Amino acid sequence: MVKCPYCDYEDEHTLLKIWRYRWWIVYYYQCPKCGGKFRYQIDPEGKRKSYVMRIGVVKRARGSRIHC
Repeated sequence: MVKCPYCDYEDEHTLLKIWRYRWWIVYYYQCPKCGGKFRYQIDPEGKRKSYVMRIGVVKRARGSRIHC
């Protein structure tokens, strides 16, 4: 199961597209909770580590702040 890199949601995501890039299989997802879009890249041979990449910017509600 893939975890959303924006909000850490770990359930079903909407699969938007699948394609092949060099040795990677790329899955393009959208999170149903926050609406963030991200790519999950997998090496089917297992030689390279799979990773998640954020795509675009998620808009926040007006007045919300990030607390560090």
